[in-house]
Amino acid sequence: MPHSFAIGSIAETAIRLHWSFILFFTLLCLAVFFASGATAALTAAIFLCLIFSCIVLHEFGQIRVARLFGVHTPEVMLLPIGGLAKLQRIPNEPQQELAIAVAGPAVNFVLFGILSLVLGRWPELDALAGLAEGEFNLVEQLALFNLVVGLFNLLPAFPMDGGRILRAVLTFVIARHKATRIAAWVGQGVAIALALLGLMSANFVLLAIGIFIFFAARSEAKVDMVRHAIGGTPVAAVMITDQPRLGAFDPVLTAAEALVHSDSTEFPVVDDETRLLGVVLHRELIDALAKVGPAATIGTVMRRDIPTLVLYDRAESAVEHLQNGAPAVAVVDSSGRYLGLVNWPNLLEKMALESALTGHRKASRAGPI
Repeated sequence: MPHSFAIGSIAETAIRLHWSFILFFTLLCLAVFFASGATAALTAAIFLCLIFSCIVLHEFGQIRVARLFGVHTPEVMLLPIGGLAKLQRIPNEPQQELAIAVAGPAVNFVLFGILSLVLGRWPELDALAGLAEGEFNLVEQLALFNLVVGLFNLLPAFPMDGGRILRAVLTFVIARHKATRIAAWVGQGVAIALALLGLMSANFVLLAIGIFIFFAARSEAKVDMVRHAIGGTPVAAVMITDQPRLGAFDPVLTAAEALVHSDSTEFPVVDDETRLLGVVLHRELIDALAKVGPAATIGTVMRRDIPTLVLYDRAESAVEHLQNGAPAVAVVDSSGRYLGLVNWPNLLEKMALESALTGHRKASRAGPI
């Protein structure tokens, strides 16, 4: 089963629903239906659609600002806990990251102001409590939702908007990798507090948000650590060159047999002049062997969406592609001929090697104790 479903696109950015969002939406509407009837369930469905429309607007506020800085966004994923915009890269300039991070909550505050004007008064804070009893006042509750979401996103819980704001501010005075480390520590602390609060209050949404933020902060910190460790290293210094190469017309069985003799998890597919055509992944190859059979050709199961870099591009560019979900990055020469692949394991090995060498140099300079 696919993990997400595209429902449309806006300005070349696809909007996708994660399967957990669909499950959450369905279960919630069913719960309201059995508790309060069909009319209440329909109203709940409309309210949920309006809520996630506001979340989409929040994300597109950031996407719009990001595009002013030349950063594109291929997709937005909607999850039960909110939206996740997949930026092609996070700007290194703190003023740009600050502007992008502020744009999302700013959209929510603008929506709060507009809905309050439509309502004709300041929304009453206890209106949200009526949702638990099936009482809907859509304009008032939607206004309060935007206020809460805007304020919540300003929490310094990296990698949420508030955490990115914190990192951007810190980057004005200290190195970016140090700012990331501090923002990640703060974010994990806030995440633990949210998770404990959710646990003690039996608020499982808050608990899930806390857990998600904790692991997301740790993941972002790890990615930034790799990026800093490899610095300006050319991608040629971190690529793998010994994977078996396959042809588009080779049978799937040929690639499957190559698995036995190789530790590789990705296999490049090249033409007669070694120009890259695509990549076959280990897990997808096994699936293909079962679904389409050993006689199917590699060209029918390979992935063509693998990003490519040229030989002397910086390895930092590979980190950005991998962070955005690419299983590997191909390295080619100026004519498009395949030279090697970069993936997370070999980047981490490179980082470990650099760390060991740095430690040795420091120990050598310090001399015997």
